Amino acid sequence: MKNILVATDLSERSDLAMNRAALLAQQMNALLHIVYVIDDEVSSTIALPLQECVSVELERQINVSPLFKGVKTKIYVEFGHPWRMIADLAEHHRADLLVLGAHRNRGIRELFSGTTLHRVAKACKVPLLVAISRATGPYKKVIVGVDFSECARLATDLASRISPEAPLTLINSYHIPFKSFTERGGKHGNILIREKKRLESEIRSHLSDFTVTLTNPNEDNVAIMKEGGPVEVLQEQAKVSNADLICIGSHGKPWLVDALLGNTAYELLMNSPCDVLAVPLR
Repeated sequence: MKNILVATDLSERSDLAMNRAALLAQQMNALLHIVYVIDDEVSSTIALPLQECVSVELERQINVSPLFKGVKTKIYVEFGHPWRMIADLAEHHRADLLVLGAHRNRGIRELFSGTTLHRVAKACKVPLLVAISRATGPYKKVIVGVDFSECARLATDLASRISPEAPLTLINSYHIPFKSFTERGGKHGNILIREKKRLESEIRSHLSDFTVTLTNPNEDNVAIMKEGGPVEVLQEQAKVSNADLICIGSHGKPWLVDALLGNTAYELLMNSPCDVLAVPLR
């Protein structure tokens, strides 16, 4: 990993993203690009003094925080539409990772305009890390949503690079088709139980095959399967295991696309109990 880009608005949420990005840059020996975007609708009488103040403040944060010690940084204070500028800069600087802070709820306005985070997630062509928790060290407990796609494999590989010392928990969520029609018994036993066992047997085989394809397989990785929707399963597992990172592919099979870009995406990115890493198919 050579380039990490973090976007900040100098809020407390963005400070969490800045600290996590600095820690990862230090860990990966990567160049850290720090971006602040001033909306181009702001008048020049306000924008120009703001540009100077932001640059001074970012330099101050870099100098006082121990997380930035030894980290090579570049600061950019740009004018434009924030979400579009962030996505464009990530691509322009060939970022290997884009880091953003958590979403701030602005109420009904967002029903019509969408959040910066949501728009960046839809436009971003590089892995996106949403920092929600305070960075005190490398990630220790990481869970990965797996659907056996190439995108899921890339997501798993990136998760192992970001947290090389932490074993991964690979999770496949599933549902039983026409479940209401199979919840009955008879001389051949409960159809639902038989169908569940059949599905889990297939998933177990797929999980075994999937782990073999990983670039850096860890023998301590754990693979599990759970019935339910992907977002609910990942959120529940994150809480139960006290995970500090959820990793998903953003352009895999339909449920992962929906999980990142649809209403459920919104739910996971906006209400995750821990940091979220979304990895596109590149």
